[in-house]
Amino acid sequence: MAKKKDEKDVLIVRDEKTGEISVVAGLQADGTPRRTPPKMENAQDFLQFDKNGDVLDNFFRNFFRQCKEPSRFGFYRIAADQAENLLGVMKELLKDPVANAELLAPHKVDTSAYEKQVAQEQKAQEDKKQEQNQTNNVEPQKQENMEPTYEAGAEAKSRLDYAQQEGGSRQATKQQENVQQNAQENKQENKQRQGYQPIDESRIDWQALEKNWGVKREELEQSGDLQKMLNYGKSDLVRVTPNFGGESFSLDARLSFRKDDDGNVRLVPHFIRKEQKLDEYKGHKFTPEEKKALKETGNLGRIVDLVDKATGEITPSFISIDRKTNEITDMPAARIRIPERIGKTEITPQEREILRAGLPVKDKLIERNDGRKFVTTLQVNVEQRGVEFVPGTGKSPRTVEEQSNKESPKVAQETPQQDPGKQRRNTWTNEDGSIRPITKWKGVPFTEEQKADYVAGKTVKLENVPDDKGVPSTMYLRFNPEKGRPYRYDTNPDNAQKVAPANESRTQVAVNSQGKTNEATKNVNEPLQKGQTAPKDDVQQKQEKRKSKGMKV
Repeated sequence: MAKKKDEKDVLIVRDEKTGEISVVAGLQADGTPRRTPPKMENAQDFLQFDKNGDVLDNFFRNFFRQCKEPSRFGFYRIAADQAENLLGVMKELLKDPVANAELLAPHKVDTSAYEKQVAQEQKAQEDKKQEQNQTNNVEPQKQENMEPTYEAGAEAKSRLDYAQQEGGSRQATKQQENVQQNAQENKQENKQRQGYQPIDESRIDWQALEKNWGVKREELEQSGDLQKMLNYGKSDLVRVTPNFGGESFSLDARLSFRKDDDGNVRLVPHFIRKEQKLDEYKGHKFTPEEKKALKETGNLGRIVDLVDKATGEITPSFISIDRKTNEITDMPAARIRIPERIGKTEITPQEREILRAGLPVKDKLIERNDGRKFVTTLQVNVEQRGVEFVPGTGKSPRTVEEQSNKESPKVAQETPQQDPGKQRRNTWTNEDGSIRPITKWKGVPFTEEQKADYVAGKTVKLENVPDDKGVPSTMYLRFNPEKGRPYRYDTNPDNAQKVAPANESRTQVAVNSQGKTNEATKNVNEPLQKGQTAPKDDVQQKQEKRKSKGMKV
């Protein structure tokens, strides 16, 4: 029996429009399956279902509730422990599911029951809404019909006579307009009710909290923690004295409020843990890389699907470590806000996309509203409910510039000339922060197109730039906005490759500028030329042979 409980299935999904075949890795925000290629190297991303559990049922209910085009996808299930053997077979069979229907039948998932159930639920909800709207609309009609009875004497009579003379159509039209107006107001009011609402403080039993936890409202209000907690956040570390079995204990904890199904509010303490066990969290198993990221930065660094054990609902979420308590925390990705600006600094669209994926934006120059500047790493953090400055990454711009100059001492030689009496912190930019144009690099002049590309922040390819031995080489130049100066690259940085010398200058730069040894030319006295990887002529070949001879025995 125990063995059956441990049996798992994985789902294979076929896009009936495109014929694409994938393994289900979760649900997207729009209800469509989040998919991964059907390869065993992606096994850690496969969403597994307990055969005897209800996670599969909840998955398909959420799929039909949220997906706008559910008929586009066909689902097939296979045993997780047989996935390595069956994935290739299933992929071949699903290339023509009609012809292979008989072989696929044991694996085909019949989703008609889920679709019918969700359709019934949605119909019931629509019927309930219509009933509520009709109820809301009846009241204004009754009030409109009763209004003449509130008038007194001749004034009421004259109004009724006038209405009769004008005919009943105008009154009916007015009633209809009032009904529509009230319906619109009710609809707007319902929308506001469904929006964000802080926790209702009237539902908090402060007397019980003080008795059981030693928590006083006045102290939370004075520290500013109460406002955070009423908006679903956590307090700072506070001293609590929980009472268990007549005994009190004094502990430090962060506090938050949570509402139960009945709307009552309870206190949730978040006690300090010595160290968090980074094994599994809400159905997600942490990889070694993720464990390292959580320990070093406090943030997972990507979005993962978390499963609600109670409902089976799958939610794409961020994960962080509460640095004050070492508790694992999470938040749905849809609720994280990525700002377009921090202080006076713009967060570019590309940087916002990086942050939305959970990745860090490193060495970002931030200018606060008060004019203070610093360089830091930005990343989404659950506790901040948005973007944070990752602790330990803050530096002053001057420190960053000094470090960069140490790494590339030659850069100082290329600094544009400026007026002696005028001091500027960054000689590579204009006063307004725009890139200052340059006309040459190491004596190599720019073409007009290269000048325009450089000012626009694009990569410029330069030929015949002298290396440290004075031999012409190929290199790339691009302005780095985070560093505030141009950076030299030996390969095109737009290709997102590892920085290494260009192919035609790889050996040349390594030998001439970096002091490395090339086996084929280690005894050649002359600097290597661009593209050279071996002795170039008879003279150098004789040098190589003569110096490579060993001592005779």
